[in-house]
Amino acid sequence: MAAFGFFRYIYFKAFVTVIRSLVLLRDRFSTRIPDPTKWRQIRIPTRDPGRFIEGRAYGPEPQTSKGKLPILINWHGSGFMIPLLGTDHAFCARVARETGFLVLDVDYRKAPENPYPAPINDVEDTLRWIASEEQKELLGADVNQVAVSGFSAGGNLALVAASSVRHDIEGINVPLVLAFYPVVDISINPDEKTVPNPIMPIPGFLARLFNDCYAPDEATRTNPRVSPGLADPSSYPDTVVILTCGGDTLSPEANDLAARIDAADGGRRTVIHRCLPGVPHGWDKACKEGTNAWAQREVAYSLAVETLKETLRSRV
Repeated sequence: MAAFGFFRYIYFKAFVTVIRSLVLLRDRFSTRIPDPTKWRQIRIPTRDPGRFIEGRAYGPEPQTSKGKLPILINWHGSGFMIPLLGTDHAFCARVARETGFLVLDVDYRKAPENPYPAPINDVEDTLRWIASEEQKELLGADVNQVAVSGFSAGGNLALVAASSVRHDIEGINVPLVLAFYPVVDISINPDEKTVPNPIMPIPGFLARLFNDCYAPDEATRTNPRVSPGLADPSSYPDTVVILTCGGDTLSPEANDLAARIDAADGGRRTVIHRCLPGVPHGWDKACKEGTNAWAQREVAYSLAVETLKETLRSRV
């Protein structure tokens, strides 16, 4: 709250409470078909004594595997303020099932109660725990084969993890990042973000609320740990996957980032970039079989699975 001032915080808190309530109501009446894939609850210790980060681990337990396994760490979308851990279940379950790898779907603190840098600290604490001996006993992840992924705001965190945070963590190797319709540049006025044929675009007032809650100090918005689109392209790992949506007003900045990473260092990286046609931001969370959205989800998730298998297994 110190980042806001009392009355500004109360103003943001009221709006966010309403939005969170509406999202919970929507999910309660959702008709999504449940995926029966099981997961284990994981509690990740943090730099704050007594506080833990919640996570969901998919894949075999250490005692049932034949050795250390590659791991994908995923961060869900949230607008940086909506608690939505578990909404990427279909993606995480599919990756674990089709690759045989471990998948850790992990939470992070939300604004306005916990603005930047709190979520980034949670990303860093998660990666540090992955490098720890405790993780090796509990998960059995191969610290030399760590991929990161995320959706929307979670895509922002995954890109920050891959470009900035990983360089501060000893003992792990992150060769791959997958970002789905990520938020990459918070310094741009939301009203200036446009595409030729928008589909259910994020309203400008809502995007400003997200930004103001997460990064209330506007001076921080050009920090690459807030806006990973402004990071040095050379800081990214050897393989980068960025998937955007044709109807999403956030897509131009992410498309531009993919192009700049591809051009960096003489094009030595493998950059896989797709702008999926005819779908809006967050399209994969409620799509129905037989629709274009369903077809594009198959493209996106299949591409993620194949890239994970090709990138990580080649290092075993």
